[in-house]
Amino acid sequence: MLPFSTTIVLSLIEYFCVTILHVIYAYGHFSLEETLWSALGFIPILLTILLSRTAKKESVIVRGFYISMLIVSYMISYKLETLGMLIMVYFAGALMIALHSNRKLMLEYSIVSSVIITVMAIFQMETIDKVCPSQLYYIYMILYAFGMVTLVFMTNGIKNYKERMEEKNEEAQNALEAKSNFLANMSHEIRTPMNAICGMAQLLSEEDLGETENEYVETIQKSSEGLLSIINEILDFSKIDSGKMEINEDEYHFNSLIHDVLSIIEFRLRDKSVKLVTDISPNVPRVLIGDELRIRQILINLLNNAVNFTYKGSITLKIRWIQQGVGTGVMEVEVKDTGIGISDENMGKLFKAFGQIDTRKNRNVEGTGLGLAISKNLLELMGGGIWATSVPDYGSTFSFSLPQKVKDNRPSNYVNDHNLIVRQNDEFKISFKAPNARVMIVDDNKVNLQVAFEIMKRFGFEATTIDNGAEAVNRIEEHLITYDIIFMDHMMPFMDGVEATEKIRALDSQYAKEIPIVALTANAIKGVERQFKEAGMNDYLSKPIHVNQLNDILKKWLPLEKQIRVVDGEEMKPVQSAKERTKDEMEEDLIGAVKGVNVENGIRNCGGSRGVYIRILQTFSSSNLSSGLDTYYEAQDWENYEVMAHSIKGACRNIGADVLADKAFKLETAGKQKDIEYIKKNHDSFSDEYKELISCITRAIIDNMTAAKLEGN
Repeated sequence: MLPFSTTIVLSLIEYFCVTILHVIYAYGHFSLEETLWSALGFIPILLTILLSRTAKKESVIVRGFYISMLIVSYMISYKLETLGMLIMVYFAGALMIALHSNRKLMLEYSIVSSVIITVMAIFQMETIDKVCPSQLYYIYMILYAFGMVTLVFMTNGIKNYKERMEEKNEEAQNALEAKSNFLANMSHEIRTPMNAICGMAQLLSEEDLGETENEYVETIQKSSEGLLSIINEILDFSKIDSGKMEINEDEYHFNSLIHDVLSIIEFRLRDKSVKLVTDISPNVPRVLIGDELRIRQILINLLNNAVNFTYKGSITLKIRWIQQGVGTGVMEVEVKDTGIGISDENMGKLFKAFGQIDTRKNRNVEGTGLGLAISKNLLELMGGGIWATSVPDYGSTFSFSLPQKVKDNRPSNYVNDHNLIVRQNDEFKISFKAPNARVMIVDDNKVNLQVAFEIMKRFGFEATTIDNGAEAVNRIEEHLITYDIIFMDHMMPFMDGVEATEKIRALDSQYAKEIPIVALTANAIKGVERQFKEAGMNDYLSKPIHVNQLNDILKKWLPLEKQIRVVDGEEMKPVQSAKERTKDEMEEDLIGAVKGVNVENGIRNCGGSRGVYIRILQTFSSSNLSSGLDTYYEAQDWENYEVMAHSIKGACRNIGADVLADKAFKLETAGKQKDIEYIKKNHDSFSDEYKELISCITRAIIDNMTAAKLEGN
């Protein structure tokens, strides 16, 4: 169906043409008076445009058009003595109404126009005869009647069809929503037992088993990882298919990305006589802006394909950087293998969903056939493209180009350290232990609780396990034990993890508001991360739990004083302090040493937490905003100077440096108003005060840390 605006435009264009013909006819056969009279035909057009801008109901606009058109057309035809042809104009108007596909309006128009034509036939036949013989006019009337009946039935049919299509569309939307809900549930239900399988297999692999048993465990691990990979691909494709895939751009280090990808591929090639070759241009910028997760996924998909179909020879990863402007460029990537290649007839199937080619020949190759389709869609979402060339029995080359923004333009100078990658592919070793840590795990599945409990024992503590969200809320509310971190399962009966977290954050205690809560989730559907953050969760850990990911989460959120570094399997015991100060005393000493700020306002700005305020002070002291402000001042880049002054104002306001914040605000305002004289007059003094404040806070932090070390000796 045509949109209403399009219908109106088409109607106005058609009637405009009719009016122009009337004007031309009048100008050629009559005087200027009749010509001007014919110009009245523009009135319905102007009226319709006015109603389109003011009226909210479509029916009002259509009625305004057809009523004014019927009246004005009759007046013009009467003046020009062309009433015999008016029936043609009215039929053209009927077609316009029919385009709108409104049964009621079409019926109204048919009745009103038919009455006018019939009355003309009774009382104005002499005038009609001047242009159209009466017998022909009667034939026109009969045809008009048939035409109106046809249009009424046609409009009625179109309306019914439109209503059915709307119902179908609603059903399709409901089905799409049901599919999304099904995928979310499927993700959770499949990943929950997979968590147990992977976790128990990981724990078994650390036991002193025989050679046969170790092979069994390794098979379980490989099979479970393969199944998880298939689940992830199906979920990714479903998100792309429903238009729910989002691209999240952020800063990432190029070398780190490539190192992670090659680490995975080297591990897969360990049992193959295939060499992995890298040819990476050293001029790729050090820090880029893009969706690192999706770029890693694309690279792994292409390299995994090469691994699957290459049995001897080599796989080459080639990367080039094409600078296109200030802060932008294109990453050109090529993955070349010496595998079995692809025939010409199968090239067209490459980037289609479930498009595994030569399924009988490649039956031993695992996968859904979605990898290349997902990669193609992801690249298009990011503004890139992908293509392939191949020679059967000689190998294939997959290439893609991807525009990226640049954060740090210094060259990455990537060097592939094969030995380092191999070492990192060895069994992961935890980086610290925390025997005094107090950790709570909340999960309704007892197997999941056991897996998490056993894995966390590797870090030297035994976690408290709870099987429902309500009990977790009660534990925090009673505050009998002060936990350092909570791992909260996402989907639980009666009270899920999101609701439990919201209730904990709503408790009237600073402890409840600050305790780190990490979501344990088997739900890979888009949007859950945002849901966790909105509920007050600090982080999330995907199921199945991997020790390296758990290591990073615990290291990030457990108090530093409870962490004991582990180097080459040996615990680095901290020296016990002879005179221990409490945490509160250390915080008070540090805050007391900071001069020139309203500490009470600063703590209030941090939600009343001294701990958060201390961390904000540390961040403030390490900021490099002053040099940025000076740089923009010297370059007379007043637009960026204004932005930098705004940032400094906010930072000063956060820590309670209100006087300095007010001065930054004045500089910011001067930048907006292009008051360069004010900036030049006040910049130096402000810059000195700001640097002095940073120096004061830095000295206080260093003095506090030095005192803590001395007391420990």
